[in-house]
Amino acid sequence: MHLKHLRVSIWFLLPLLIFSCKKESELGIKDLAANEDVANFMENYKGRGVLTDSLATPTAPEDVLKDFTIPEDLSLELVLSEPEIAQPIQVSFDHKGRMWVVQYQQYPYPKGLKITAIDNHTRVKFDKKLDPPPAGAKGADRITFFEDTDGDGKYDKSTDAISDLNITTGVALGRKKIWVLSPPFLLAYADENEDGLPEGDPEVHLEGFGLEDTHAVANSLRWGPDGWLYGAQGSTTTANINSKVSKNVAFLGQAIWRYHPETNVFELFSEGGGNNAFNVEMDRKGRIYSGTNGYDRGPYYKQGAYYIKSWGKHGPLTNPYAFGYLPNMPLDGEKKRFTHSLIKYEGAALPAHYNDLMFAINPLHNFIQLTAFTAKGSSFENVDKEIVLSTTDKWFRPVDIKLGPDGGIYIADWYDSRLSHVDPRDTWHKTSGRIYRLGPKNEDKPMQSFDISSYSNEKLVQLLSHKNKWFRQEALRQFGDRKDPSSLPLLVKLLQTGNEQEALEALWAINLTAGINDEIGKMGLNHKDPFVRMWTVRLLGDKQNLSPAMFQELQKLAAKESHPEVRSQLMASAKRLPSNQTFSLIENLLNNHEDSEDPDIPLLTWWALEEKATSDREGVLAMMADDKIWQHPIMEKVLLGRLMQRYIMEGGEENFAIATQLLEEAPSPKHVKILIEGLQEGLLGREMVTLPDNLLKILEKNNKELGDSPLTLALRRREEKALAEALKIIKDPNAEIGLRLSYIQVLGEINQDEVVPDLLNLVKNSQSSPVIKQTALHALQSYNQKEIGEQLAKAYPGFRDNVYVREAAISLFASRKEWAMDFFNEIEQPKTISPDDVEYHLARRFRLLQDEEINARADRIWPESKLLTSEEKTKRINAYGKLIGTGEQNVKKGRTLFLSNCGSCHQLNGEGGVSGPELTGYDRSNPDYLLLHIVDPNADIREGYEVQRIVTTDGRILEGRLKSQSGGTITIEPPLGGKSTVLSQERIAAMEVQQTTYMPERILEPLSDEEVSDLFAYLMQVK
Repeated sequence: MHLKHLRVSIWFLLPLLIFSCKKESELGIKDLAANEDVANFMENYKGRGVLTDSLATPTAPEDVLKDFTIPEDLSLELVLSEPEIAQPIQVSFDHKGRMWVVQYQQYPYPKGLKITAIDNHTRVKFDKKLDPPPAGAKGADRITFFEDTDGDGKYDKSTDAISDLNITTGVALGRKKIWVLSPPFLLAYADENEDGLPEGDPEVHLEGFGLEDTHAVANSLRWGPDGWLYGAQGSTTTANINSKVSKNVAFLGQAIWRYHPETNVFELFSEGGGNNAFNVEMDRKGRIYSGTNGYDRGPYYKQGAYYIKSWGKHGPLTNPYAFGYLPNMPLDGEKKRFTHSLIKYEGAALPAHYNDLMFAINPLHNFIQLTAFTAKGSSFENVDKEIVLSTTDKWFRPVDIKLGPDGGIYIADWYDSRLSHVDPRDTWHKTSGRIYRLGPKNEDKPMQSFDISSYSNEKLVQLLSHKNKWFRQEALRQFGDRKDPSSLPLLVKLLQTGNEQEALEALWAINLTAGINDEIGKMGLNHKDPFVRMWTVRLLGDKQNLSPAMFQELQKLAAKESHPEVRSQLMASAKRLPSNQTFSLIENLLNNHEDSEDPDIPLLTWWALEEKATSDREGVLAMMADDKIWQHPIMEKVLLGRLMQRYIMEGGEENFAIATQLLEEAPSPKHVKILIEGLQEGLLGREMVTLPDNLLKILEKNNKELGDSPLTLALRRREEKALAEALKIIKDPNAEIGLRLSYIQVLGEINQDEVVPDLLNLVKNSQSSPVIKQTALHALQSYNQKEIGEQLAKAYPGFRDNVYVREAAISLFASRKEWAMDFFNEIEQPKTISPDDVEYHLARRFRLLQDEEINARADRIWPESKLLTSEEKTKRINAYGKLIGTGEQNVKKGRTLFLSNCGSCHQLNGEGGVSGPELTGYDRSNPDYLLLHIVDPNADIREGYEVQRIVTTDGRILEGRLKSQSGGTITIEPPLGGKSTVLSQERIAAMEVQQTTYMPERILEPLSDEEVSDLFAYLMQVK
């Protein structure tokens, strides 16, 4: 009765509470900001329009279920709500069936720290480091567990296990400890009696998780079946992790990591993937998945693999020689952002047709997506089935989803009007949060109480056959806690005689109890179930050194293994073994299997080979002594060129020596050609590379296969004879066009001042083809002679007719101040150049020079390119907002307006360009959200679309998207398409992400009121 009256009071006062909360947080800017710049940055967000993602009012807990739609064979129950919980970020269950909830109420800023800087992605720097509890400021985060004390299926008792935490995202119980993920720390509180209450202050096991962006901090703590604690890290934080054993394990952005609580080893399990990884799901076979904030469902993570990420915002991979990455699982379905957390249903309580399907939460669109897994080689494709849960309540923000001991699906709901994290102000609704349970329609009576920690070993073994995955996983945790060797006979028997799943569970339990010895290893490698074999490979590989007898068994398996996921794990484990075992295993797998079309195995093979490429060059040569291995499609398509590129990029006597030997031993001209292509890739972006004479001799010997490479290499060595010959070919209109373009490009990389007149003549010559002019203009950007700008500005009217040449020329003028002035002079004084030649995305490039005089002249010439003030944006948002939904709202005309004004960059409903974010998957039902991002496109620049400003050591300014960063070079891709530029990092003086995008702020200004209404009618139409 008391709780009921309290809820009524809260919901009666809610509007006042929301207002008060926001007023307090706005006043708190002064408390958060360490300096005036930070305070002004945060304050200015007040002028950016409404940043909440929904202006809807909240629904009282007792009424909220009315808003949901679910299938007829399922039921939905509100399990917990405010005031019992607020801002739940993780839900889990312990050995007694108690529900543990991490309440993330301190989000977004740690208590006791001040912000010294904020970047354009709202990543922050603080004035000091956090101290582990109990030292330091006491935060608002807490970890609470809930119990059903009377067996009626309702949680009627709550206990705050740990309070006063400061940025806490995860909890896991095990090894008589309460493990708490509280970045920058992983803490362990002693809990010898396992009552869920800590017995003293915590021990710091890990330190170094970043706090730059608390919506992307380390998260999702959980046990793996192998006895490691696993977690994720999001996209916009850094890490430099230290434990008692592992030191300075540094990485940037999203990753899956793991920590072994007994050996104290920390390591990256997989890197990249999923954009902002905030979920770790493990299915019954031990596969690891995570969600994504993109348009698909996320990755299937393989051990030691590298996955796609947004390089500019999230940073490079830890391995500069990865030379590739794996994608997320391909999706066949409607690509609506974003399903950031998921489970694979294996709870056996829902109707059978839900088994093995993904339940993926979408907080942006307020629904749960049902998706199938379809095998694709060693990985999967995803196929959307249906939306299994939806609601009209726009405050529904599911952030975590878990399987419960009763087989139900539990959903943690952040419950807030706001979802966007780009506003640095703390305007979050701190007092709301809910947890739902999705279960079968006609359910049996509530579960009986239990305490798995009290079970005998025999009963634990029986649990390994339980139909609900949750019980099997909890039983495994108990085996890891006990490490009781008396359970081994029962477990070995189950491994030998159980069904496929029971055998796998038994293998895991044996490993948790006593590790994998050679006898169990041999048994596992020869087991009939592929996943027992796969996990035996993985557990043996984790040892990182196998006995000769055990490695021989592994080799036997590699030669005959028929299942692609097992072969995938064999390659992943090969990376972890000593080099002699690595090379033997790679050779065995390549000689006995053809996996070149598999989505993962080719790159897993490369990463295993690359791991040993410089530590054991003799081993590489020994493996390559087998002519048969050269012929394998994976070697030809993936390994050989990358191997040569790897050696050339790192350089040095030993690497050049093995590069030479590989060329000498190549069995055919085809393989020589592949190696030389890799060599050329390794030279890209470098002005001059001193290759040894013996390598040059073998290159000259293979002149036929080299094509233009002998001259290219000589140019890079700055040989006068080669330069003269190249210029002769470049100036010859009858020479082969590909050769001319190749040499022009090299001249743009080697900085030979004497070639500038010839390059200028190519541009000014009316007989030169547009592609020659365009390539010459790109090459000229690398030089800094004043006459370049002067001559080209005067010659501009003669070559402006071709749009690609025109854009290349304008990009050149915008790359240096002196050249920009020459261009402006021709516009303003003789007026030989029209300002209309310069489109918005080109006009804005001049501002990258960051020069007051340039900016003033650009404002005068192109006033429409001047950025709006916060007040102007707010005024426009309010004015356009009044037009939406007025008039006849002609959707057909709106489509035409979209294609002509937005479609060159954005795709909607399968129509439009691809240089900007695809819009179909966004929540387009909210006009305020659309208006903010149209009028102020720089408020939140999507991952992958950030533009880098690069200053070279000679003062040149470039911009573009960071396409790749490896081996001492970066590749910059023009934001709106075009030829990429490769630069040596030695030539880069500065590189920073821009706070502006290519999208014009004033894109709606040319439209009439009626056209604005029509455009929004089309944008907001949901098909």
